[in-house]
Amino acid sequence: MIRFDYMQKAEKEVQEKPSETYIRINAQGLTVRFGPIIALNSFSVGVPEGIVGLLGPNGAGKSTFIKAVLGLVETAEGTISIDGLNPRKETTAVRDMVGYLPEHDCLINSMNTVGLVSYMGQISGMSPKDAMQRTHEVLDFVGIGEERYREISSYSTGMKQKAKLAQAIVHDPNILFLDEPTNGMDPQGREEMLALIRKIGASGKTILVSSHILQEVERVSEHVIIINNGLLVKEGPMKTLMKGEEGLSRVKVRGPEKKIEEFCVDIGKSFEIVSMEDEEGQLSILLRGEKVGKKVFQLASLKGIQIRDYGPATLSLEDIFLKAFRGGD
Repeated sequence: MIRFDYMQKAEKEVQEKPSETYIRINAQGLTVRFGPIIALNSFSVGVPEGIVGLLGPNGAGKSTFIKAVLGLVETAEGTISIDGLNPRKETTAVRDMVGYLPEHDCLINSMNTVGLVSYMGQISGMSPKDAMQRTHEVLDFVGIGEERYREISSYSTGMKQKAKLAQAIVHDPNILFLDEPTNGMDPQGREEMLALIRKIGASGKTILVSSHILQEVERVSEHVIIINNGLLVKEGPMKTLMKGEEGLSRVKVRGPEKKIEEFCVDIGKSFEIVSMEDEEGQLSILLRGEKVGKKVFQLASLKGIQIRDYGPATLSLEDIFLKAFRGGD
């Protein structure tokens, strides 16, 4: 008897992971051409365990990379392995261990979701009885209730995305490829989808999330890969990339405009002001220098303004993305 236990696993205390990163997917020198267009250009990357964000603008090569790994497009050059298996030669073994939510519409509109997801389970080698049991479990998990008996043609875009996720996880794969999983969803639907991704990731699965929406990737990913024009631009653990530069501090202040101007002039005499940005009624100042804190608090007290936040500067994923495209380290 099978059991769908993403929820139970997600609620368990997370065990400390070994310091050595295990690479689940290893691609070396991948080149994919569509006529004169080079979609992947000697692309090499290692996809580690956990939730990994695959970022890039539309047409960057994200979907092509996923399809190349899955063996859905021909590669002109390069090698791929998934958990040490060659997807070209060990196709059945690889397909048993992966799930795929494609960007395009892959559902059969004349079927209901119970029938479709159960059918996909049987294709993956499950018995009809186990596939049906598993289908109801995954549909409960993704939040499709009585609508599971309606034809898919009547579904909203958000429900179709949930149905696509259900068919991707029905056979309990260890590795998931999610290509633009929130595509076309409203804000509530996107929140629900991101919550589902986090729960699945907490159960020990490796999830490659391809998206052009930076904020969503930042919220769920532990590692990020940035691609553009078929080339690797930057990759690494999210925490490492977001650390920013040594010697940078960020202070957020609030107060009368004249007092804040005076504060900025005075603080600029001691430290380099890298940037200033208004954030909903408070000024966020990025400073470069040593021992910033003491001086900041002294000047704020002297000028009669409030310090709302202070600490070492961290980067957002948008900062990382833009810096990478400008050619920064």
